[in-house]
Amino acid sequence: MRRNKFLWIWQYYRRHFYVLGVLLIMTPVQAVFQVAIPRMYGFAVDYIQAGQIPDDWLAKLVASSGDVVGLSIMAAFGWAFILLGLVSSILYAYMQTHRAWMNCRLEMEFRQDSFAHTTTKGPDFFNKFRTGDLVTRMTDDVAEKLSWFACSGIFRLYEAILNIAFILVMMIMIDPVLTLWTAGPLPILILIFFFFASSLDKRYDHLQTRISRFNDVIESCFSGIRVVMAYGREKAQKDKFHEAAADRRKAEITTVKTVGVIESLWFYIWQFALVIVLVAGGYMVINKGLSYGNMAVFIYYVVWLVFPMFDIGQFLVKSRQSAVSITRLRELEDMVPMVSDSGMAMGDGNIKGGLSFEKVSFAFPDSDRQVIDDISLNVESGETVAFVGRIGSGKTWLVNMLPRLVDPTGGTITLDGRDICQFSLDDLRRNIGYVPQEPALFSDTVRNNILFGRTEISDEVLDWAVEVSQLKDEVEMFPDGIETSIGTRGMSISGGQKQRLGLARALVGKPKILVLDDCTSALDSRTETALWDRLHEVMPEMTSILITHRPDQLQKADRIFVLDDGHLIESGHHDELIAGKTLYASIYRRYQLEEQVNQ
Repeated sequence: MRRNKFLWIWQYYRRHFYVLGVLLIMTPVQAVFQVAIPRMYGFAVDYIQAGQIPDDWLAKLVASSGDVVGLSIMAAFGWAFILLGLVSSILYAYMQTHRAWMNCRLEMEFRQDSFAHTTTKGPDFFNKFRTGDLVTRMTDDVAEKLSWFACSGIFRLYEAILNIAFILVMMIMIDPVLTLWTAGPLPILILIFFFFASSLDKRYDHLQTRISRFNDVIESCFSGIRVVMAYGREKAQKDKFHEAAADRRKAEITTVKTVGVIESLWFYIWQFALVIVLVAGGYMVINKGLSYGNMAVFIYYVVWLVFPMFDIGQFLVKSRQSAVSITRLRELEDMVPMVSDSGMAMGDGNIKGGLSFEKVSFAFPDSDRQVIDDISLNVESGETVAFVGRIGSGKTWLVNMLPRLVDPTGGTITLDGRDICQFSLDDLRRNIGYVPQEPALFSDTVRNNILFGRTEISDEVLDWAVEVSQLKDEVEMFPDGIETSIGTRGMSISGGQKQRLGLARALVGKPKILVLDDCTSALDSRTETALWDRLHEVMPEMTSILITHRPDQLQKADRIFVLDDGHLIESGHHDELIAGKTLYASIYRRYQLEEQVNQ
């Protein structure tokens, strides 16, 4: 894994210096106790075999301690085994607890930060990254691939290196030549990994891409299940799902095979070290060059070496996997948001709602087409204006600039004489109620979909918003009233109810500016008339911007702005525009004809 990947992880470790300190300090302490156990075992074997302890400093210490407490040498060995094993186990459990906590904590922080970065992005981001892909990056990449490695994987490597170092020191103290023969094959294991490193990178990246596509197929099918069923496309979706599942299975099998080859080579090469100990060590024992106890300790240490060596191998394999996941998460972070929250001015409650567009233009990054081109207009506070134009004329993108869902690529927009970029995003959006044509609803209750986390809003204001939105009678008929859950994306309610719920969500914040983007298209004529009559009662309190094709509402607007291909080509009151040979007149008459046909 490249250095910058470790720096990415380090930014999270800096938040948890206590846990980091515990793991850094206690790991070598635990390793010392653990490595001392086989040495004690060797002394006991030699004592049993020869009837005395070799002239060794540790043996003298044990014998001395045994005399102090008045126990036999063997009893001293027994107590030493128990004490070392108990201390080693307690320390290991203590470290494991901290590792587990850190794994869970890092998983939560990785996912939260990735989600937070995602919510600041603009439309270009969501055009590039599909929903299923984003879900995969925040679930599988984080939980299955990265969170374990980020703590346990790294500190198991740290523990493995310490154990290998301490074990080799102990082995050298017994016999340097036999240690050289035993440890000789072990570096080959590292070379095996580097030989397969590039192949692992490709397979892990391919696997994560297949998992993203698999999740995207599931998400798109379930979100559009009504359309799938209406057109009888169930079998086609099943075939598409089967293809995505087969691709994922194939990618997973290929990856597992590669990892399996590495682990098999790892295991068999380690066996050579054990064979060398048995052959060379046995020869030395026969020729009195090595004691039985030291031979037993050597075998013990060689067997123990396999665990840290496997940890090193697992680290090297998982590091490639985690590097791929980190790269995928950093792709989400590194894509520059279309809107930055650099404003410092805070709303003081005196916002009037006067708006001014001065030579405003907008184009997507890496695109030559101007979606909005050099538009200038003014909207007085408390005024109701309407934007009209053919499909694709730029109406929605123009109003999207008000809550700064996107920023102009040219010109400025001011609110009460101040550039809207001078306001903090939270403050600006708190004063704007925005109702899109298709409101986004969540799998929650009616109440929570309206309040949208704004706990400061009172029940009285909530009831008012529901009543103005002409939703009160229908909410009372729901099984649990306003506490009724509406299912995924509001599946259990009608299109008109969805739009009115979105309107209630906007109104409940008592905004200074209300933006309505064709938000009554799914309503029947009676409900729509009642809704607009009630809205016009409250609209004088706020600046209202409508995108609508309803003739009745266009007639009531104070002013109408007509857009065509991103340009402002006409403006004025309905009576002025309808009297001449204007684009508005032709659009208005077509709207009238459509209404007459639909009645």
